[in-house]
Amino acid sequence: MASRSAVNSTRHIYKALTRPTSARLIGLARIQNAALSSSPRANSGAASNPAMAFPCLDALETKSATLQASRSSSGPEPSYTSGPTETFHCKDPLLLDWGGILPEFTIAYESWGAVNADKSNVILLHTGLSASSHAHSTAANPQPGWWEKFIGPGAPLDTDKYHVICTNVIGGCHGSTGPSSIDPGNGERYATRFPILTMQDMVRAQFRLLDHLGVDRLHASVGSSMGGMQSLAAGVLFPQRVGRIVSISGCARCHPYSIAMRHTQRQVLMMDPNWNRGFYYDAVPPHAGMKLAREIATVTYRSGPEWEQRFGRRRADPARPPALCPDFLIETYLDHAGEKWCLGYDPNSLLYVSKAMDLFDLGRDSQLAARDRRQARRDGTYAADDAACSLTLPPRPYEEQ
Repeated sequence: MASRSAVNSTRHIYKALTRPTSARLIGLARIQNAALSSSPRANSGAASNPAMAFPCLDALETKSATLQASRSSSGPEPSYTSGPTETFHCKDPLLLDWGGILPEFTIAYESWGAVNADKSNVILLHTGLSASSHAHSTAANPQPGWWEKFIGPGAPLDTDKYHVICTNVIGGCHGSTGPSSIDPGNGERYATRFPILTMQDMVRAQFRLLDHLGVDRLHASVGSSMGGMQSLAAGVLFPQRVGRIVSISGCARCHPYSIAMRHTQRQVLMMDPNWNRGFYYDAVPPHAGMKLAREIATVTYRSGPEWEQRFGRRRADPARPPALCPDFLIETYLDHAGEKWCLGYDPNSLLYVSKAMDLFDLGRDSQLAARDRRQARRDGTYAADDAACSLTLPPRPYEEQ
């Protein structure tokens, strides 16, 4: 049977809820105060439980201190290039789809196989988001490339037959012009003064390189992931100059889910105080934001069944009590993936290149709108809006379906 005090409390609450609103609030406040006054007061002695250790945060703070010390002594931002490349410097300005301009730009690239007399055996290989032009080892850089087994004599991209060229995209950080490059206008790094890019802008810059090399028509345009987007864009922009298209895991239009995931990656990066609105060069880079962004990305690179098969629900050390730092094997894997990558790519490049992926849309309406913007730019009638984020919400609130 319930105690008399509990029954009385219930009666008081019922009476309070049946009173008019103002009286109800006063009644509930009295009940709450009475409950607080009857509860045991906090003891000033020792804590009931020991404080939890956070080795993951300790490691983060140690890395920040180490980077601060190294930046103070060594100065500039580290080079993200993967080794020696060939370079093409274009002095002609590149007008971009969304109104920006690169007064001049550099394309870093590598190549394999001999070009034939009429230059009809050239394959243009496009990279993924963070990959460099080092798709295969070269005499100047013998380190294995990211497509080492796919390029070479007798390989799918057979260098006995074809001359393969792989470029670093503009906007990246592997030698081509990007946010960490020097703006010829003021002699300072572009940082977030770098203009918004599209996949098509990247491809136009690549075809400037082909013009320089005297390549009129490609045997094929090849790429995977973001490279698959570029290979399709090359065929749309230059249909008379592309003989074949090979698009692996690419798309003709970025999916809303992909946009959402990349938005989340950009947000955690931009929320890192070290990002400093993009002006972090020669200081501590936003390595914590980059680590988290990579962990989010890594989740999208694997399927649910693969996570189950590789890790399941296994913990790293079942003999130890659970912790808030990485504890399950899948957590330690993501932590390792983020840690390994967080200083290997320029954070601003991640923002700009991932945004270009989100903007990718080869649909008719999108292509016509881009064409009209570029024509208005040539006519002098296009006025680009201020380079500012828009947080304008739709007139009606979002509703769950």
